[in-house]
Amino acid sequence: MESLMRTINRIARLSELYREREFKQLGLGSMHHLYLLAICRQPGITQETLAQDIFVNKSNVARQLAVLETKGFIFREKSPHDGRCLMIYPTKKAEAATKKIHQLLQAWNTEILAEVPKTEQEQLLANLNQILLTSETTLARKEPS
Repeated sequence: MESLMRTINRIARLSELYREREFKQLGLGSMHHLYLLAICRQPGITQETLAQDIFVNKSNVARQLAVLETKGFIFREKSPHDGRCLMIYPTKKAEAATKKIHQLLQAWNTEILAEVPKTEQEQLLANLNQILLTSETTLARKEPS
């Protein structure tokens, strides 16, 4: 039996290649959708919370936000409560892009799941969500103090 993680990693890599190709038309890289969707879902999110939510380290978040800001997708403001903290907001350009991002992601999901019966899709998603939860719990438990 092939390794679960190897299979998941291969699917993730193919998905990244798809996003890279499709998001290029929006002026985005393959991972920028994670940032934009989170920021549009929660305008005013902090860089630290964003990093935690999308499982990316803070320095990578800062670099990618700089790219998105330069391209006009987001703007950052200092928090009125803590001047050291930056809050991130989407621009109209980001809000428009997220509609297309959702369409592209849905098209990909539909395509890759086309051969899996609907009832099995639901069970697959439930199983993957359980694996995700277990992964998060295991990692948190094993983090150095």
